[in-house]
Amino acid sequence: MFPEYICNLLATVRYPPWTKELNWGLHMTMYGEERIPFHSYVQPGTTSPCFPGYISSMPQFSTLPVELQLRILSFCSACTLFQVMHVSSTLRIEASKLFWANPDAYFQVEAQWLLDGGHPGGIGCDLPFLLHVQNVEIEYHRGQDSQICPRPDEVMEVRQELITTLWRSFKKRFPNVKRVVVNKNWPTRPWRNEIESVSQELQILFQYCPLAVEAFAFILEEENPTMGTRNSDPSIKKWQRSLYRRSAGDVWTRVATGRRHKTILMPMKHFHGPVGGFERLKYKGERLLLQKYGLWPLSLEALDRHYFNNEKHKSFSCPYSDCGGYFEKAGEWTVHATKSHAMDWRMGGRFCILPDELRVVFEERERVLEGHEKEVGTQLRKRINEWNEEGVEKQRQIEREWMEQLENDEAWNMGKTARESRLWREFVEQMEFTRHG
Repeated sequence: MFPEYICNLLATVRYPPWTKELNWGLHMTMYGEERIPFHSYVQPGTTSPCFPGYISSMPQFSTLPVELQLRILSFCSACTLFQVMHVSSTLRIEASKLFWANPDAYFQVEAQWLLDGGHPGGIGCDLPFLLHVQNVEIEYHRGQDSQICPRPDEVMEVRQELITTLWRSFKKRFPNVKRVVVNKNWPTRPWRNEIESVSQELQILFQYCPLAVEAFAFILEEENPTMGTRNSDPSIKKWQRSLYRRSAGDVWTRVATGRRHKTILMPMKHFHGPVGGFERLKYKGERLLLQKYGLWPLSLEALDRHYFNNEKHKSFSCPYSDCGGYFEKAGEWTVHATKSHAMDWRMGGRFCILPDELRVVFEERERVLEGHEKEVGTQLRKRINEWNEEGVEKQRQIEREWMEQLENDEAWNMGKTARESRLWREFVEQMEFTRHG
């Protein structure tokens, strides 16, 4: 992991006091950012931050004055509110309002999907779900600056039609949106000599954001930059995540440092038919990769808890042989490993630093995930074999089935004819690339 992303990892790992079990469902990107699947977000935990039990099992709750019921609801966790939305006809509306308005939870969508027009076939989540979302995080990847504001010959051109498409798609798919965060998780190139923290491209993008939507930019920036470090090697800088808010006159003000909100992955759509079957493989592969990346920060927490959890308090030395670190308090190891050994996390045998009883558990978890990846690979290989080894007639049959679904199934509409659909092109490229590769 590159040094500029360590600040992401520091926000993902959990620190003492540990009040919950290890989160074996942790999802993390290769850049250290946590992603929370919707089912995990609304799943009841072993402890409730609201009150013991659930409202559905508390008949005395319904006897309280309505004002008091609503007051109690305002302190409830997302999982409790979600349950109330589905079991209490009396409180459903109020619970729903609180659930969707939660200022700490943002639902993620890819900028590229919006730039492409926000068509149903270009996203793997349940489209009707988007109608309720009030807080949106737009994942803004490398290269998208150049898409909306290319710089041929170092002279910026603004592709207004593309920016307009993004915000038109955004408003169409999220009609109830109140807040948007654009997540730019990469440093601005030093030779751009940007004076302001929010890049020029992002500022131009936000100029077209609907005025009624509260707009934020969540960026990666140098911590306490000086004139001497602005153009220096990223590896010798200290980096932080900062949240900037747009106010009147397109003025950007930093309102927070570090990650303060949760990024939620929206529930998946129903993958059906030949198109859905193929797209589901890509969707599952992406989710499995997030889980595999999540094992390393989870192993850091597990080792910390091995020595310091509950009544245990046993100092220990850094398990990396070339390091002299020594830890006497809970949490010291986690911070040390994140800052000093982040480059080691993708190396083979990364669980060898764990005691045997922990190493066995983590290696087994990794084998389970790799087994699921193998299943995805087997299903993909089956499709490749059907296309390449069962003759021209089989190819024509597959093509007819794809064309029929792309022409008639709105769930996979990409805004183009079936044959011009990106989904069909990617499928054929995958089949042909594998054959020639």
